[in-house]
Amino acid sequence: MEDLLKAFADYLKYERRYSFNTVKSYISDLSDFFSYYREAVLSDDILQADGKIIRQWLMFLKTTDHISVTLNRKLSTLRCFFKYLMLNGKIKLSPVAGLRNIRKPRRLPEFIPDEKMEDLLDNTPLFLQDKEGYRNKIIIELFYDTGIREMELINIKCCDIDGKNLQIIIRGKGNKMRLIPITKTLYRKLLPLRTSMNNYLFLTSKGKQMYPRLVYRIVHKYLETTDSVTQNSPHTLRHSFATSLLNNGADINAIKELLGHSNLMATQIYTHMTYEELNKIYKQAHPRA
Repeated sequence: MEDLLKAFADYLKYERRYSFNTVKSYISDLSDFFSYYREAVLSDDILQADGKIIRQWLMFLKTTDHISVTLNRKLSTLRCFFKYLMLNGKIKLSPVAGLRNIRKPRRLPEFIPDEKMEDLLDNTPLFLQDKEGYRNKIIIELFYDTGIREMELINIKCCDIDGKNLQIIIRGKGNKMRLIPITKTLYRKLLPLRTSMNNYLFLTSKGKQMYPRLVYRIVHKYLETTDSVTQNSPHTLRHSFATSLLNNGADINAIKELLGHSNLMATQIYTHMTYEELNKIYKQAHPRA
């Protein structure tokens, strides 16, 4: 096995031109597999390895708290190694053929509870009492009240605000347009920000169109004070909007349209979020949970 490892390392270094660290990582993964193989089948003949023993190894690693990213990297190492053996006529078929990468667990997006958002928006001293402070507060409020994306907010023009019908024209991904309803209270708060009808609604202190990094900094600054999430970004407010609607009985198809999702699958993650929250409450509150 040691000779095979050395030959494979040379192949990676001199033929594939892999970096020192990459080669080191590959050899470390292979050494781990060789050790497991030797103990499992009581043999050093790695050329006899099959898909079953590889699956067993991956399952063993999974039970020892290896995350999916690590497992997929090790599987990638084995793919490369057995392909090398095939190229050199050592084996006819790769035992890794047909093995798929391990699916990564879907990370549920974070959201800020309604009461925390209300506390933030009611915290008047937190926002400076000047034009920028006012603008910043409305940015936070508009994100939370409409669930729009960062670039959608940046691209709102003054003419997109429809006071008669209490709605905003939003230009989404692929330049798809949708109408987002707003309250009369929010509409009145937007009025002081309006200048020329062809101007953008939200401007920098120099009167230029806002840009993503600035919007992110503004949102991050204020969301940080809620101490509710680790991701203090505009997208967190979008998640908070959707979760709040769902928790308060809104139809998921309506939420899909408001968010501008092209299919329902993207919206359904919020049903999982709600279930997670219910499950957490159940475990905390039920005497037999």
